[in-house]
Amino acid sequence: MSSDPIFFQHFDSLILVTGISGAGKSTTMHLLSDSGYSVVDNLPVPLLQQFLSFSHSAGVRYRKTALLLDVDSKESQQLLLPLLGERGARPANLKLIFLDADTKAVLRRYSETRRPHPGFDPATDTSLEDAIQRERERLQTIKEVSNLVLDTSEFTVHALKRELRDFLVSLGTVSARSMRINFLSFGFKRGVPLDCDLVADVRFLRNPHFVEALRDKTGQDAAVRDYVFESPDAAEFVKRYAELLSFLLPRYQFEGKAYLNIGIGCTGGKHRSVAIAEALCAAMDQDKFFVSVRHRDI
Repeated sequence: MSSDPIFFQHFDSLILVTGISGAGKSTTMHLLSDSGYSVVDNLPVPLLQQFLSFSHSAGVRYRKTALLLDVDSKESQQLLLPLLGERGARPANLKLIFLDADTKAVLRRYSETRRPHPGFDPATDTSLEDAIQRERERLQTIKEVSNLVLDTSEFTVHALKRELRDFLVSLGTVSARSMRINFLSFGFKRGVPLDCDLVADVRFLRNPHFVEALRDKTGQDAAVRDYVFESPDAAEFVKRYAELLSFLLPRYQFEGKAYLNIGIGCTGGKHRSVAIAEALCAAMDQDKFFVSVRHRDI
C-alpha cells in the first residue's frame, strides 16, 4: 500500500503524529482532541495499514482524525515511509506532524515526570542520552518527510497550542475564531454567577425600575434601552469597557483561553444589565471571536 489518495478519500482530515519521546506527543494529541479531532494513541504502524484498508473497504466517512504512531523500530519505519509517500505528492487531507526537542529538554522532562523512556535498554544503554540519541537517529528520515516539525524545547503548553492551532487554521480544519465571548446579564440580589471570569457592575446607571411604564419591561425592549442610553454614562461605559476588552481578549487568547464569560450586573438583572450586555455584545468584533449574550434573570 502506498499514499494513493484512494486510501485517504474517506477522511476530511487525517493527521499522523510521531516524534521524539518526551517532545510533547501526548500533549499534542490532547490539543488535537480539543480541536475536534478523534484521536487514537500509540497505534502500531502495522495497524495503520489495516485501519486505512478498512476505511477504504468499508466506505466509512471519517471527519477529523489524528493518530499517534508508535514508530518503535526500523521495521516500523520501513512500513510507514511507503504509506506516507513523497511530501509533495501526499494527498491534501493527509499531514504528518513531527515533535522534536533537544536532548537537554528531554532529559529535564523525564527527570521531572520520573517516567521511564520507552527506548531505554538497561542492558546496553549507559545513560538516558544513549536511548535519546538512538531514537533521534532512527526517526531522522521520518522527520525529513514531515509536513510540520515542531521543536518544543522552549515551548510551554500554550505555545505548543498556538503553533498547532495556526497549522490547523492553515489546513482549514478549525476556524480562525478560536475564542467564545459570552456576556451574561444578572441581578446582584440573586447572587453573582459562579462561572464568570470578569464582572462589571452597572448599578451606577439610573434605574428604569422606578419608572412605572418601564417596570414590567426588560432591557431588550426599545423603551428601556432608550431610557438607559439617554444617560451619556451608559454609552461612555460601553465604549470604555469595549476598549478594555479589545486589549484583554487577544492576551487571554494568546495564553490559550478558549472561552470567557463576562458578567454584567445590576440590582435585579432585568433592565440596565440586559441593555448594557446587549450593547457590549454588538460592539465585539465577530470576525475574530464567537460572541453571544445570555440573560439569567429576565
